[in-house]
Amino acid sequence: MNVRIQIANVKSEKGFPLRNLHQLLYVFTFLIIFSACDPSFQPLEANDEFFFSMYGFLDAGADTQWVHITPIREQVDLLSDGLDIRVTIRNMETGKEFVMNDSLFEQGVSFLNFWTDEPIDYNQTYQLSAELKNGDRSEVLVNTPEEMPDPIVVVLTMPGAPPDYYVLVDEQVNLADIQVKYYMRLTAPGFETIKMVSFSYRNSAEFLEEFPGYYTVELDPDAELREVERQLLVPPEGDLEVVYRQVFVAASGAPLQENIETLDDITYALPQTVRNVEMGLGYVIGIDGKYVPYEGCLDERGNIISCGAEKPFR
Repeated sequence: MNVRIQIANVKSEKGFPLRNLHQLLYVFTFLIIFSACDPSFQPLEANDEFFFSMYGFLDAGADTQWVHITPIREQVDLLSDGLDIRVTIRNMETGKEFVMNDSLFEQGVSFLNFWTDEPIDYNQTYQLSAELKNGDRSEVLVNTPEEMPDPIVVVLTMPGAPPDYYVLVDEQVNLADIQVKYYMRLTAPGFETIKMVSFSYRNSAEFLEEFPGYYTVELDPDAELREVERQLLVPPEGDLEVVYRQVFVAASGAPLQENIETLDDITYALPQTVRNVEMGLGYVIGIDGKYVPYEGCLDERGNIISCGAEKPFR
């Protein structure tokens, strides 16, 4: 099973989208990665070449957008003076522009995320820009894809054998990610929490004769669950329970650079050679992300169909 695993606690602050919560802890890591890999760039020193690091994605399938934007300046730890950043999203086709809201988070250091609940449309080009009052500005053009057909989870059963699970994604899309997400309740005397374990499968996608016209990934629920149990150490007298499972699939407006294996790479470990921000660092793309249940569905004639998109599990 060729997978990459990320673990996150799904408990969040009120009103904050949980599927973005785990990304917040890694803004500072982004700058450290670039400073370690590129000796010509010193993020803690003044420079006139790069003004902001910007990374994340605009998701036409989401109701709220979150983008990490950090000024590259002598002081990375942002205080109240960091809130004079103006971040805008402009639709290059219609000319409509709106300002993103800032959110200051404290995790040892302070850092900024910018968000908006303004709708992002499919098959459009957006300019995301960040500017300080002194005119320092970084920007990036982002292309959103057409709406992706709902992914299909296929469950094939044979007497006397465990079921086979597959995820099918229309071959016409630019495949950006396929993930399986387990939401686990971990309990022990006087303790209870829900944690999410994510398996990334994009690099395992292939074209099979059995499912023409689709990217196909074969899943192994038993192996996944064994890995979940290995990763989440259950204390003595503790218990681990599967609360819910989802499949997340994302299509991008343009093909991802080859050395990006999953959307998590943009958040956790962006390669130093990946950059599409003008006068800045980072990588921002447009996607259509969809969640579907980790189960198979049939129509009234017994044909395999998608169970339909659903909200991210909370």
